[in-house]
Amino acid sequence: MPVRQLLSQRHVKSLSLIFLVGILFAFMAGCLGQNKIASPGSQTLPQAVASDAVQAAQLVVYRTPTCGCCGVWVQRMQAQGFEIQDNVVELEAVDEIKAQYELPQNLQSCHSAVVGDYLVEGHVPAEDIVRLLTEKPDVAGITVPGMPIGSPGMESGDIVEPYATLTFDAAGNTTVFQEHGV
Repeated sequence: MPVRQLLSQRHVKSLSLIFLVGILFAFMAGCLGQNKIASPGSQTLPQAVASDAVQAAQLVVYRTPTCGCCGVWVQRMQAQGFEIQDNVVELEAVDEIKAQYELPQNLQSCHSAVVGDYLVEGHVPAEDIVRLLTEKPDVAGITVPGMPIGSPGMESGDIVEPYATLTFDAAGNTTVFQEHGV
């Protein structure tokens, strides 16, 4: 007897619902799950962390209250020694920061942070922010577009999608700043 005849419409609907719940759970696990916060001394950043520029740096973060992975990213940065001003605001306020730095839509992510004169967009690793503050390139900021699995705040077990931190300027030009997971 064919499988289709064995399963009633009710069973198909139940299986479909279970499948959708499974997909939702997998997505949320990437955004909220398996996010063990390292203590400040458990991972060490490059020597540059001790520099005066980084010690004096404050990340002014703008994120919405509904995005758990953004909160985890904030915790990751705090664990690496950054002072954080965490602004949990409505989406319009986050969009205003992106517009102020003329960040093209294709470079955007779910949260933004300002450090010094730079915009830090999305799930940028702490060591890339340290390098930005140490090297002080002539750019508007750095970004990890989207929400790549394995980036800070988007951990999901041992899965790491290859991604790049990009620099961007006011004209929207980009260069690869650092590759990750390759």
